[in-house]
Amino acid sequence: MSMWGSALVGGFSRLGSFDHARKIFEQMTARNAVSMNGLMVGLVRQKRGEEAVEVFKETRHLVDINIDSYVILLSACAEFALLDGGRRKGREVHGHAIRTGLNDAKVSVGNGLINMYAKCGDIDHARSVFGLMVDKDLVSWNSMISGLDQNKCFEDAVKSYNSMRKSGLIPSNFALISVLSSCASLGCILLGQQTHGEGIKLGLDLDVSVSNTLLALYAETGRLAECQKVFSWMLERDQVSWNTVIGAVADSGASVSEAVEVFLEMMRAGWSPNRVTFINLLATVSSLSTSKLIHQIHALILKYNVKDDNAIENALLACYGKSGEMENCEEIFF
Repeated sequence: MSMWGSALVGGFSRLGSFDHARKIFEQMTARNAVSMNGLMVGLVRQKRGEEAVEVFKETRHLVDINIDSYVILLSACAEFALLDGGRRKGREVHGHAIRTGLNDAKVSVGNGLINMYAKCGDIDHARSVFGLMVDKDLVSWNSMISGLDQNKCFEDAVKSYNSMRKSGLIPSNFALISVLSSCASLGCILLGQQTHGEGIKLGLDLDVSVSNTLLALYAETGRLAECQKVFSWMLERDQVSWNTVIGAVADSGASVSEAVEVFLEMMRAGWSPNRVTFINLLATVSSLSTSKLIHQIHALILKYNVKDDNAIENALLACYGKSGEMENCEEIFF
């Protein structure tokens, strides 16, 4: 029952059926770390960090806790609704890891601490953990570079990426995404282009998330041609890809017909527009005083049920105001 029970707990947790997973877990006569970890992982993926910590607290004396349990516990701390609470709990786990020697037992514990502190906004503690680690692997560097980027330490993220490269490690898609994001935030197009070239050599540009970050880099630095070139080379595209290109065209001041054509191409490819799509599209047509196109976009907004959004309402108001259709402005409000 223990083996099958653990498999069922893990399976139901991955599907998000936590009531079923927990019921099976509580009925198991011989619970183990595998079943507890599986339940916690599922909760963490659903950003229910507090509940994952409760599972650990209730079960830790009933099973043989392993190192993976503590790594999952740290990831749970990063998913608290209130990050201060998660950080406090994470520091407790960190203290326990130091006292018991877990800190040095496995590199994954250090990686978990870096990730926890970074996600909780305590980048200084993340740096401290990273600096004290005797052994660092690719995940250590990825976690540190990503944490620096997420905490707006963009120059340090770029420096850490360069240090990782000098250490001889080959960057992963996660490291590339973070450093490209930092380059975009810094407006550092030259370094971004160099990193792009490195990504091509490593074949990482085929990853849709890397490509999306490249699209954002070129869009945010006003290089529409490069943005469109990356988009045209993408073997796989998602909603973010299409929205980024439509936004890039809108921001560039290119013709409205060009933005509309990308939008129609997205629709033909089977993608449904979301709020970001419409905000970008409305930004393009707001410079016109034509009402026909605005009415068509407004109809699609109603069709896809995204009208109850302040940003979309404001964009529609700007468009109708520009075209002199004040009665439509009133309809949006009432």
